[in-house]
Amino acid sequence: MNILLYDFLNSYIQYDLVYYLIKAGHKCNNVSYDKEVDKYEDPVFTAQMEKDLSEGTYDLVLTTNFWPVVSKVCNNHDIKYVSWFFDSPPNLVSTECMDYPCNKIFFFARGDYEHYKDLGLDNVYYLPLAVNVDRLSAIQTDYCKYESEISFVGKLYESMLPSFMAHMDEYQKGYIEALVKVQMQIYGEYLVDDVITEEFTESVRQRFKSLNENAIQVSRKELAWMVASYITHLERMTLLSILSKRHQVKLYTYDLSDDEKRLLSNVDYCGSVNYLKEMPQVFRASKINLCPVLKANKTGIPLRALDIMGSGGFLLSAYQPELYEYFVDGQECVMYSSIEDAIAKAEYYLQHDDLRKEIAAAGIARIRESFRYEDRINLLLST
Repeated sequence: MNILLYDFLNSYIQYDLVYYLIKAGHKCNNVSYDKEVDKYEDPVFTAQMEKDLSEGTYDLVLTTNFWPVVSKVCNNHDIKYVSWFFDSPPNLVSTECMDYPCNKIFFFARGDYEHYKDLGLDNVYYLPLAVNVDRLSAIQTDYCKYESEISFVGKLYESMLPSFMAHMDEYQKGYIEALVKVQMQIYGEYLVDDVITEEFTESVRQRFKSLNENAIQVSRKELAWMVASYITHLERMTLLSILSKRHQVKLYTYDLSDDEKRLLSNVDYCGSVNYLKEMPQVFRASKINLCPVLKANKTGIPLRALDIMGSGGFLLSAYQPELYEYFVDGQECVMYSSIEDAIAKAEYYLQHDDLRKEIAAAGIARIRESFRYEDRINLLLST
């Protein structure tokens, strides 16, 4: 099969996806597109894709995440378009183009699949992510550089919510504060989308408009995202702050703000790491790898959790429904259901080396058995 792939802004799973497609005997033209793309209307990219299609004969087009601008061209050319999400929630403002007959759209998170299925789309499917364990296992680990008691690789998700709340009335502030407090304490159930209603969002818009006729008019989806990212930020900051006062904690992320550096003064800030070569070494060399899941990801197993286990690392993750479904908690990974629970479990497993290593070994064994790229690609192409 001849496949045209687009890699937008260096998709994390692109390398392994192309590797296994070629290994399965498919011909791949993998086009790296490093410019920012308007997901819905982008004449420059559209012209590039038209040119690519004119210069070859393809059976289908494949991308990670769904790109409406790609779907439009595929629909015009009557060529199949397969997309596989590795982000949750999907960064889409509408369902525009999703119902085109050319599309086959795969979601790694069951919650996202069910959401779009309930909207009436009959071309959506559920497919968890995969891991290239062979590639990860072949990477030599520099323990002197990456060894740590506890590590976290990921964004802190600093949110615009506090600045928005500064302009809300007292009722609206209290409403948001109560939601944040409750959601911080609940794992496995996502309340934000139900509580941030269109009615409440409209009241915020009217409040802003009363202060300034030209004030920004936020959508319900945008406000819900602000809340979710803020809660995620609070959880990650709290975990890192408390754990770093008791243990060695290394943080691998992009630039920290001055406030974050002050609040995380005991954390060893190590900058960012390369996904393919360096990140697996961090996971293998760390005694405990934290994985506080983005709150807006309602059910799915994040790629970061799979990469940790696939690298042979010990995973300490927030409780996540699908993680609990596919892995045995306490035997193949460890999940926490509160910040207090996370701290207690970190303490416990740092004191029990043999048990921690047994769990990490069982985790990579489960990955090898149930999260193979070969199996996922067969399903992608046979659906």
